[in-house]
Amino acid sequence: MRRAVAEPRSQRDNGWVHEDGQSAPWLDSLWQRTLEAWDDDATHAALLEHALRTETLPEVAGRYRALLDDAAKGARAKAQIDAIVLAATSLLFSKKTPAPGKTPWPITLSAVGVCLLLFSWLAWELFPHR
Repeated sequence: MRRAVAEPRSQRDNGWVHEDGQSAPWLDSLWQRTLEAWDDDATHAALLEHALRTETLPEVAGRYRALLDDAAKGARAKAQIDAIVLAATSLLFSKKTPAPGKTPWPITLSAVGVCLLLFSWLAWELFPHR
């Protein structure tokens, strides 16, 4: 049976959200490890790197956002949210489309030639012949 509200394709494909709306077990275990070793930079870096690879940055940011009001973990959570924003921005810039290149001269000259030919034919047909 199909659900009425479907998650975006990237969420379904990478296992981020199950059909019942719960997050993936691997994300829960990584988050639990991060909470256990809160002062360790390596666990936060590993969680961020894995979130980048699996495109689960919003889920991880939401978990950090829930800890912003915590007195002991709030400063670190704010720093990690800033790191997630920076990572998401760099991810967007990496997927930016390249600037369009110049049109080659032979194509431009061919288009100009065809236009001149059509305008000449139009002028020939519109004005009387002598």
